[in-house]
Amino acid sequence: MCRIDTKLRVIFATVGFALLGQLSHAQEFEFKLNWRAIGSTVVSAGRAGMSGAPVSGVWFSADGTSLETELANGRVFRTLDFETWMAGARAGSRVAMVAKVVDSLPEAGATAVAALGNPYRAYAYGRFLWRSDDGGRHWTNVIASGNSRLIGEKVRAVAVSPVDSDRIVAVTDEGVWLSPDGGQAWVGLNVGLPNLRLRRLYAAPRGGRGLLAEWSNGQTVEWLPGARGAWLAGVPTAAVRDNLHWVAAGKPDVRLEVRVGERAKVYRSLDGGLRWDDLTSDLAASQITGLAADRASGAIYLATERGVYYTLNSLEVASAPTSWIRLGGNLPKEAALDVLLDEGGNFLYTALPGEGVFLTYAPHRRRSPAAVSAANLETRAAAPGALMSVVGMRLTQAQMAGKSVPILSANADETQVQIPYDATVPAPALELSSEGSAVRMDLEMAETAPVIFTDRDGAPLILDAESGELIDPSTPLRAGMRIQILLSGLGRVEPAWPAGVAAPKANSPRVVAAVRVWLDGKTLEVSKAELAGGYVGFYAVETRMPPVLDTTVLPLTVEAAGRLSNTILIRTSLD
Repeated sequence: MCRIDTKLRVIFATVGFALLGQLSHAQEFEFKLNWRAIGSTVVSAGRAGMSGAPVSGVWFSADGTSLETELANGRVFRTLDFETWMAGARAGSRVAMVAKVVDSLPEAGATAVAALGNPYRAYAYGRFLWRSDDGGRHWTNVIASGNSRLIGEKVRAVAVSPVDSDRIVAVTDEGVWLSPDGGQAWVGLNVGLPNLRLRRLYAAPRGGRGLLAEWSNGQTVEWLPGARGAWLAGVPTAAVRDNLHWVAAGKPDVRLEVRVGERAKVYRSLDGGLRWDDLTSDLAASQITGLAADRASGAIYLATERGVYYTLNSLEVASAPTSWIRLGGNLPKEAALDVLLDEGGNFLYTALPGEGVFLTYAPHRRRSPAAVSAANLETRAAAPGALMSVVGMRLTQAQMAGKSVPILSANADETQVQIPYDATVPAPALELSSEGSAVRMDLEMAETAPVIFTDRDGAPLILDAESGELIDPSTPLRAGMRIQILLSGLGRVEPAWPAGVAAPKANSPRVVAAVRVWLDGKTLEVSKAELAGGYVGFYAVETRMPPVLDTTVLPLTVEAAGRLSNTILIRTSLD
C-alpha cells in the first residue's frame, strides 16, 4: 500500500493570464481550490479550560435554559446544554444585565451588575471579575489565583442566570467562561466556537516542529504534529516574521513590500529597494494583511479583507503587472489575516479570523512542477527505491535512462512515482510525460536518502512492533517499547525487488546499507531494516526505546550509509 493523503487535492482551472487581464472586478475570476482546516479553534494557555478570542456579548435566555454569544464578526451562536454550540439566535427575549448601585467599586472603572433574586449579591467587572455578597461593601476577586488568571484578563461582559444568582458567564479577551458556583470554579465554553484569531503565521511544520503562529494576545502558539485538541501557547517565541515584507532567500536585492494606506499596494524591487514597481494592478481589495512569494515561479500571494489573492509575475526581471485571481473553493468567505508558503513552496497556508488556519496545494505548482520526497513533501535527494512526488503534474508516463519508472498514483496536482531499486547513481534526468507534453526534470541521486514518513501535520508514522498497528501520534512511547519507523529512501535491498510492487509480509528484502537510529544524540539498537511488508516503497526500521526515559519530547533521526534523515520529535511516557 502507498500512503499519500488524497484529501489534499486542488481542483485548479487553468485560465490564461491574457484573458484574466481583461476581466473587470465585477467579473472577478476565482480559482476553486480544495482547502483543509489545520488545527482546532481553541488554545491551551493554562486557563481553567481552552481559550478562544474576544467576543462582543453574552446573554442568558429569559428562562435561563440557554445562552447566546455574539462573536466579533457579528455571528451569533447559542447553546442549550452549555457544551455544544449552534449557529443562530433563539426566538425570545434576552436577559439584560441591570446596573447595581454599590457602596464602592473593587477597581477603577469597573461596572457593577445586579444578580436577580438576590438583593445582596453583586458582580463587578473590568480588568478582573469580582463578587460581593453584602451589597458591594466587600469584594472577592473570582478569576485571579496568585499570579494565574483562571479565565484570562479584561472581562468584557457578564451574564447572570435569571434563575440562579450563582450561575454566571463571563467573556474575556480569551473567550466565554461559565461558573456554576459564583466564581469558585470555572469551565471554558470555547470548544466548538469558530472564534480563533491568529494574526500572523510564523513557520510551516518542519524538523519535528508544528505550525507556528501569533495568537491575538501576542503569544506564539503551535499546532503540534499529531495534536488532537488545541493549539499550545507558551512555546518559545519564534523569530518574528514580517508578513508585509518579503526578501528572496539567497538574493536579498529581490524584495516585495506592502504599503498600507487608504488603498494598500504591493511593490517589487529588484535592486535592494532603490527602485520599486507597483504590482497592485487590478487587485479587487483595498487592505493587505499578509504577503508570501515563491521566487522561482514568480508566484505572489496576498491576504486581504476579501480573502486570498494570487498572481504569477517575475521575481527575477522587470515585467509589467499581472492580473490578480481570488483563491476560493471550499475556503470560508472571510477576510484573510495572513498567508504563508512552506519552505519548498508546495503548500499554501492562510489564517482566517475565527475559523483558524487552512491549507491547500500552492496553485503555482501547476505552472512550475517540483519533485519532492513523497515521505514528507520536502525537497530532498532521491535514492534507489525512493518514493517521489511530482507536485503540479498528472503524469501519464515516467522514464529514467530509457527504463520505465512506476507511477503509483496520479491526479491533477500530484503524481507519485517510485525510483527503481537498481537505478544508477548519479542518475540521468527523469523524462516525464503529461497529456501529450514532455518535461525533463533533473534529480539529485544518492545511494541512500533516508526520509521518515510524516503525515500532513508533521506527525511521524511509527508502528507498534508487537501489534503492527500505527501508533497515534498523541500516544506517548513507553520505555523499552519495540517500534518500527516507516521511511523512504534507504536504497538497495537484498534479494532484489521490483519497484511498484508491494513487499512480501514475510521474509521481506533487507536493506543493504548500514542503518543506525539516533535518539537525542544516542544510538539505539537496530534489530531489523527491511522493506515494510504489504507496502510499496516503504522501509521499516525496527528498534527498541531505551529502558529509562527522563524527557517527554525527544528528537529522533535515522542514518543510512552515513546520510541522515529528517528529524522528528517523539513523545515519551516517563511512567
